[in-house]
Amino acid sequence: MSFLSYVGRQKVRILVLLVVVGLVFYSLKNAFSLGNEFLSEGSAIPKAPSPLNSLWPNNLHVENDYWSSVFQLFSENRPKIPNLESSELIRYTEKSKQVKGKTRAALLSRAVISDNTLKELQTKHQQVLRDLPVQSLWKTYRKGSKGIVMVGGGRFSWLSYLSIQELRATGSNIPVEIMLPSFEDFEKETDFCVKVLPKINARCRIIPEILGPTVMKNWSSELASYQLKSLAMIASSFQHILLLDSDNMAIQKPDDVFESKLYQECGMITWPDYWKRTISPHYYDIAGIKVNEHLRVWYNRMPLHVVGTSNVDDVNSVPYHDLEGTVPNPSTESGQLFINKESHAHTLMLSLYYNVFGPHLYYKLFSLGEPGEGDKDTFLAAAVAANQSFYQVKSLIRTYGYFDKNGEFRGVAMGQKSPLIDHRKYKANFIDVPYPTKPKSFKEQAKHIDDVMGKEFDTHDVESVMFLHCNFPKLDPLDLWSRDELYDKDAKKLRYRLFNGLSYIRPGEKEGKDDKKVDFELDQWSRIHRILCEERIEFPHLKDQNMEELCTFAKNQIDWLSGSGEKLGRSM
Repeated sequence: MSFLSYVGRQKVRILVLLVVVGLVFYSLKNAFSLGNEFLSEGSAIPKAPSPLNSLWPNNLHVENDYWSSVFQLFSENRPKIPNLESSELIRYTEKSKQVKGKTRAALLSRAVISDNTLKELQTKHQQVLRDLPVQSLWKTYRKGSKGIVMVGGGRFSWLSYLSIQELRATGSNIPVEIMLPSFEDFEKETDFCVKVLPKINARCRIIPEILGPTVMKNWSSELASYQLKSLAMIASSFQHILLLDSDNMAIQKPDDVFESKLYQECGMITWPDYWKRTISPHYYDIAGIKVNEHLRVWYNRMPLHVVGTSNVDDVNSVPYHDLEGTVPNPSTESGQLFINKESHAHTLMLSLYYNVFGPHLYYKLFSLGEPGEGDKDTFLAAAVAANQSFYQVKSLIRTYGYFDKNGEFRGVAMGQKSPLIDHRKYKANFIDVPYPTKPKSFKEQAKHIDDVMGKEFDTHDVESVMFLHCNFPKLDPLDLWSRDELYDKDAKKLRYRLFNGLSYIRPGEKEGKDDKKVDFELDQWSRIHRILCEERIEFPHLKDQNMEELCTFAKNQIDWLSGSGEKLGRSM
């Protein structure tokens, strides 16, 4: 968005405001009731949640000034490299020329980066980490507040709303902020923000309004895509955040995590991706992180009991990210993230810097061409660089999916485990155990870790799953009915049960002959039908669509899923 466009939007906001005021007065009683719910959850959000901060002034100018100073620092520390936006700054090497494995030599063989570029990145990284104005970050959030942050706008507002409905079904009433990337998004979704969201203890916030005109004038072209999650966190009014992708469902109540000793001591909780970490060894030189290349302290996600300061003769004989000082394996899946802004201000601000200069620099340094290039590894890398604490969930992802007509498995969702259950297992098996009087060899420790991992952390029990990241395909009826491999045009329903009949008892219900498990897929389609066809909530994403056809699709799904016992998919 250009600066002139931004100014023009201010005029539009005045017109929007006139419309909004009438809606606000109409629902004032509900709005004030909503505020009390926010307060009861410890968020300290004003009683009348606003679609535009200007309706209820909230030190917006203070936030604007603060973020102007932050982005001024970023501007001063923009790497002075010719052709900064060139894809050749970090050039991937051909697969045939790469060393296999995840050792130091293997990772270095994957990309070429010049000494001059490395030196410039190192200088700027040192300066930005030193000068980050973390002592004033408190001005941008409400101390003690906690809530869930999601990125909305267009399709993602639909997915966010569906996710919030699942959240409320768990019994959680924790407040939610849907962060909109642009004023245009709010203009299209005014009713959604002002009338719909307050009923479920949620509200919209507009990222450009919080960052302010100075930032948007100079940076708007660089703030999109993978940068949005990082921006959503810093622009949120919450101190304690659960960042949740819009296509991610909390199927367990997440509130207890905020109150847990684990979160209060660590201040940051992350989840694993499928792959081992591939951060370039060059990054550690850039960030000034000392890696002990003679000491292996990790194996298969778990810590080793180490005696002495050296147990590695050849650095290229072990995975690089098992060495002391590195960001531990495996890579991070950022569909969910708990973080405390107060204790982890350096982490948030430095990860924002990584994301701002991510597409041509840090994303490449962190992925080296492996799947999932983007923001996912910026958060944990920043925590290590800032020497701040974190807990990585050890449990493996449980993948849900179906077998297609050719017998090939198609994954559709990632089941991520409860950090509280995970940490209890980790503590019982690796922390609260007597230190061996006689040090065990690496081989003995590795066998023990593999045994425990298989028994405790690679389980298929649904009871330990807290988040279900439904990312491919997403629960978007428009997307689903456009896929010929999934949608049966004659029957007007899907060809497969995508989630293998995934079912579970929600917290608070007890297993018994009179109890009924929740069928996740049936539950979602029932919800889709209720939202779109009974309550008739309007979403710009679905504008001009054939809603009669869509409702037939949803109804057929409900009838089929509730009436058929056929299992057409399974999890792996």
